[in-house]
Parts: sequence; C-alpha cells; structure tokens
Amino acid sequence: YGKQWYQRRVRGVSPESNPVLEEVDVKKALDLLTCVARDEGITDDQFAKLRLLIWRRVIERDGWWERRAEPENIDETLFYRASILAYNSGLVISHILPSVEELIGEINDKQKEFVLRSGYEQMSQMGLLAA
Repeated sequence: YGKQWYQRRVRGVSPESNPVLEEVDVKKALDLLTCVARDEGITDDQFAKLRLLIWRRVIERDGWWERRAEPENIDETLFYRASILAYNSGLVISHILPSVEELIGEINDKQKEFVLRSGYEQMSQMGLLAA
C-alpha cells in the first residue's frame, strides 16, 4: 500500500473522523503503525510522532482534560481499555505507549499529569509496563 496510505489510516483515530472510537479502532491503528514501521521503513522520529498522535487522540476522545478524570476511574477509559487490548493481543506496551512526559507535552497541568502517572503506575503494577 505504501507509507502514505498507512499514515492516513493511523491518523484516522481522531475523534473528529471517528466519533464512536473504540479500543478495537485504536488497536487497528497501532497494528498499522507497527506494519508501516516494519514494512515501509519509517524513521524512529516518524514512528514516535504517529504513536503520540494516536494516544493523544485517545485521551481527547476520553475527554480527560475536560472532565478532570480521576485515577481510580482509569479502567473506564478508552486509554486503559486500548492498552489492555493491545497487551492481550501481543503488542509490547512499553514500545507502543509514549511516556507521560510525551503525552503531557507543553500542557502545564498537575492534575492531568497526576492522572496519567497514576494510570501508568496501575498498568505497571499489572505487569504491562517495565518498572
């Protein structure tokens, strides 16, 4: 198909283009990203940018920033469900999930950072992420 085709599909994870985004859709985007990285030889930088795009859109879809998500409710989020599905499907979570710092980016909000770090900690305790 080619690199451009894959990249358009990966970008299709946006809430605007798919208002009923589910964990299966995220998993498909991650699978496509993995395929394009393997088959089309994208750079590490391109991989990181597309990976970050996927997960930021997942967080937008969950509405974390608007509704001030609480760490104890992380298992109700698309972010968490997609991570679990990816893990159960054999993807290496530490490879496909960006760091908290990457996800937060330029946003200076301690609550958002706390929620993300709590979610990562929960996944780490479950053995999904390297400690």
